[in-house]
Amino acid sequence: MKLYLLIQASLLLLSGQCFSQTDSFDVFTYRSPEFFTKSELPSRLQFTMSNADGNFCTITLYKGQHTKEDVMKNVTSQWNEQVVKRLTKASKKPGKIMTGQLRDGWTSTLAIGNFYHNKKKSVVILNSFGKDQTSACVTFTFTDPLFKGVVETFSQNLHLKN
Repeated sequence: MKLYLLIQASLLLLSGQCFSQTDSFDVFTYRSPEFFTKSELPSRLQFTMSNADGNFCTITLYKGQHTKEDVMKNVTSQWNEQVVKRLTKASKKPGKIMTGQLRDGWTSTLAIGNFYHNKKKSVVILNSFGKDQTSACVTFTFTDPLFKGVVETFSQNLHLKN
């Protein structure tokens, strides 16, 4: 019985390590979301999951670039490039912007807006980070509230390098 419990405890510890492995991309460290497909291009890293009903969630990390001095200009530029140009009927401007946060020594600005998928209003979140003339961002695009938990978990496990 003791041997059985020891083996079971060992397996639990090992499986926890497999799911909590930290990876990195450019200025980010992260934990890959389970069951998502990962694709990497030189300028971005993307995780995607689609359901049979056509709903999807996409998390995209964009490489850092030389930043503009003004945080709002960075957010506006990133919103235009990563949201408006890539998503069908996306809000031309974010509906809500939250500034003034620090994360791992980087300034963090959150921009939230909408886009339409199959005539259904959906959510897009852009999180912009800036430090030492470098700006990077992450977008969270999802068409169903069921993906909110995955987005929150990924965001909590996302860190920036110093």
